[in-house]
Amino acid sequence: MNKNYHVRLVSLLLLGAVTAGCFACGDTSDNSDVTQPSVTDASTETTSELEGRLAIDDELPDEDFEGRTFTMLTYDQVKTDLWAESLDGDVINDAVYERNETVAERFNVTIDVQSNATYSETTSMIQQTVMAGDDAYQLIAHHVVALGGIVMQDLFMNWYDIPYIDFSKPWWSPSTTEDLTYGDDKAIIAVGDLALSSLAATYCYFYDKPAAETYKLDDLYEVVRDGKWTIDYIMNITKDIYQDLNGNSERDGDDYYGMTQQLKSALNAYLWSFGGKVMEKNSEGIPELVFKNERTNTIVEKLYQFCYESEGVCTQRNFDQSMALNPEDIVHSIHAISFRDNLTLMTAGTLDMTINYFRDKETEYGILPYPKLDEEQEEYYTMVDGYHAALAIPKSVQDYDFVGIITEALNAESYKTVFPEYYEVALKTKYTYDDESVQMLDMIVDSRVFDFGYVYDAFKGMSFYFQYLVGDNKSGDFESYYATNSTASIEYYNDLLEYFEEME
Repeated sequence: MNKNYHVRLVSLLLLGAVTAGCFACGDTSDNSDVTQPSVTDASTETTSELEGRLAIDDELPDEDFEGRTFTMLTYDQVKTDLWAESLDGDVINDAVYERNETVAERFNVTIDVQSNATYSETTSMIQQTVMAGDDAYQLIAHHVVALGGIVMQDLFMNWYDIPYIDFSKPWWSPSTTEDLTYGDDKAIIAVGDLALSSLAATYCYFYDKPAAETYKLDDLYEVVRDGKWTIDYIMNITKDIYQDLNGNSERDGDDYYGMTQQLKSALNAYLWSFGGKVMEKNSEGIPELVFKNERTNTIVEKLYQFCYESEGVCTQRNFDQSMALNPEDIVHSIHAISFRDNLTLMTAGTLDMTINYFRDKETEYGILPYPKLDEEQEEYYTMVDGYHAALAIPKSVQDYDFVGIITEALNAESYKTVFPEYYEVALKTKYTYDDESVQMLDMIVDSRVFDFGYVYDAFKGMSFYFQYLVGDNKSGDFESYYATNSTASIEYYNDLLEYFEEME
């Protein structure tokens, strides 16, 4: 199935809901000039698409597992991908609960989840359990970079050895085969719709609509559609946007800026946004290192200029860290709060900020893709933050059929019922009540890149060079940094590729 199917359906669902809402809540005067059949047609088409999604057969056999328990291991930040204790009226919670109940009843199993407070604790539990040969967990849904960091400890199954897993189905990201498979039959980490956070953690831009009008900016949606949404364009429109809110005559973290940019993962995301990659498959399907090239030098130069030479860009904010929702994610939180509290025209962040931080934002906002490097770049791209859950099967599992059937069923049911609900809730906020916002989200989600070199980086490769060089060291000297650090990174990647090559 075409990978655009997910986003086409979402557009139809939301456009139908938005259009219906406009007729229900708008002007009650004579609407005789309005072409009413368009609403009916949209509803009919939406229903048809939804029915099509529900009708896709997972082709799993009828099995009765006699009450066996299927246990998933994760960590608290993404636990809600997998588990809901009961129905509580929250749309996403209830969709997750009902998904688990549907699969449990269909196959006569008990769905259970074990979660730890931090991803490092879960990493340790994976190592201890699998090395002991304990079949305590049948599926791991874990922080993608942490998960990739322990693959060479020989803890996980090859997905292609698990029966009933069908990566051609729409509930598996095409990147599982296109980017994360070594050759055509070796994959340890997979991205499926059970991992809702692989959608929620997608990077994008947010902008404040009233502020954009105040500063007389062009229609930014139109700028994106025209292919002109580039890093230079952003620097140009934000360079003169500044207000000294605390009156101390100094540019500091308490003032208003045109752009707020954090210097950690959201900075790394520009590599992919600007058309770069860490690793890419060759003609034989083998990932190769492609990170260092002339374009990478240009990207670093541009990011340094953006972060330190653009007067309208703020990289440091002053906030009480207790305001962060997650203590492991303070940097993201601070920049989200600055946007929520109207201290910046725009910021870079992840889609889940719409739910986690912007529900109470007082002004209307819009969503845009990460920028291109220049107008010569044909497409917009983005990546997904490393906290998102990716899926792996521990080598300690005993019953491959049981694991394959329940894993496939959970991903299929997520595709049919949970993902659409997440889109609806994430988008039914102040920025969504126009067709263009939905179109932007379609573009963003469809442009996600899952890079073999990032997923298996283990914080030892090259995927985090930008945050270390530009963010931590405040330097734009890429050549010197690469010369100093690349030997160890290249050695790590060579060991990784050798591990895959020798997999049975």
